[in-house]
Amino acid sequence: MSEGTPPRDLPDEPRRVPEDPGAPASPPPPSGTPPDPGGWSSPPPAPPPGDWGQQPPGGYPPSGPPSGYQAQQGSGLAPNVASGLSYVLTFITGLIFFFTDRRPEVRFHAMQAILFGATWAAVSILNSIIAVTLIDLLLFLVSLAFFVVWIVLMIQGFSGRHFKLPVLGDVAEQQAAKPV
Repeated sequence: MSEGTPPRDLPDEPRRVPEDPGAPASPPPPSGTPPDPGGWSSPPPAPPPGDWGQQPPGGYPPSGPPSGYQAQQGSGLAPNVASGLSYVLTFITGLIFFFTDRRPEVRFHAMQAILFGATWAAVSILNSIIAVTLIDLLLFLVSLAFFVVWIVLMIQGFSGRHFKLPVLGDVAEQQAAKPV
């Protein structure tokens, strides 16, 4: 500095000013911030990009639906969730989703749940009526198979797969294609 050249600030470093020893004590830094080493104070950090005080492109609030958004045609749930929930109480939840949701995949699963639940109920009623030991055992095994298929149907519905039962699935596809 004896030669009269001004000190130069480097653009990559923020300018640091030593604290005045006679100045009143500054408040402690907020919790979670490390103490300033060496008694130097640094300028406050810049806000994160795209944050405070900036409007999103297209105005505020954002105009139009978000990207990847489809107009709601039904229950407001994701298609795989609605399809899986159709099987939970078989024909009861199947009826609810069949009449409230317009998406073809959800309607298919709902109709298949209705048909599956009605068939399972018929086998259970038949099992309670018939008291012959051999037929009763056979109907019990069929009811047990229905339980396993019910679990498989729920898993396939929640996974978003188009799992079609042999006879009931064809009828469900035909009924789901019809307008309500």
